[in-house]
Amino acid sequence: MIRVLYMSDLHLEMEEWRPTQPGWWARLRGREPHPPRGPLLHDVGKVDLVILAGDIHNGVRGVTYADQVAKYLAAPVVMVAGNHEYYHHDMAKLLPALRLAVLKTKGRVRFLQNNVAHFDIGTERVTVLGCSLWTDYRLNGDAEMGMMYAQKHMNDHNFIRLNDAMFKPADAKGLHEDSLKWLQETLAGLKRKGGAGKTIVVTHHAPTGQVLGRRAGDMGPAYGSEIIAEFAPLKPNLWVYGHTHVDHNGMVEGIHLVSAPRGYHGDKGPRFHPGLVEI
Repeated sequence: MIRVLYMSDLHLEMEEWRPTQPGWWARLRGREPHPPRGPLLHDVGKVDLVILAGDIHNGVRGVTYADQVAKYLAAPVVMVAGNHEYYHHDMAKLLPALRLAVLKTKGRVRFLQNNVAHFDIGTERVTVLGCSLWTDYRLNGDAEMGMMYAQKHMNDHNFIRLNDAMFKPADAKGLHEDSLKWLQETLAGLKRKGGAGKTIVVTHHAPTGQVLGRRAGDMGPAYGSEIIAEFAPLKPNLWVYGHTHVDHNGMVEGIHLVSAPRGYHGDKGPRFHPGLVEI
């Protein structure tokens, strides 16, 4: 069995000014390698793989945190970008910067955006497919209405740029379509060829509206797309996502979906604990 630790939406960019974060307390208790910010990890036990499903920190700082986690837990870390990684950045410029930052971790951290990471853990192979995913805005039946609502109410379209222009819902929809096609074709190809071992899909945005909780309603189309049934025949062993700030651990369309988001300060704070699952 492979023991996977997963978490998302740590929003470390909102934590930096607070002087008494759990990581600092862990250091004061003698756990020097513990990341100085983020949730306490001292009691998670042996972990084979760590998954960070987006909204960890703005820009490349999430890679720094991921590397701290990799060193502390002595386990490889896979991360995808959420929407907040791109805040106050141009997406086209930040993507190569993220890839470069990950290279400097010497393999401890893998950043995935429409690409795959393979791990041989003990006698088992694990293949992870990752992307932000974004959404198709069709969750409530009318993509145009969903896009109009997102343009007005989602900060993404005020704080993210793409190719020196403001990032629009149409851009997110186009990225979603590219990632969806890539995920379907790549997962199908891996299953056809064999040798992929256990497969894990990691996205920031949710693959179904059934897990949105309080995010359902007018804002729902900006948080997820109803695509999970399309992947049922491909049978990934696990799908990790974030973005909703709603916990989930259960089966949807025969696929094990999990999410462990910390959320903004005040949502869970020190009470947050990462998710753990064995596959």
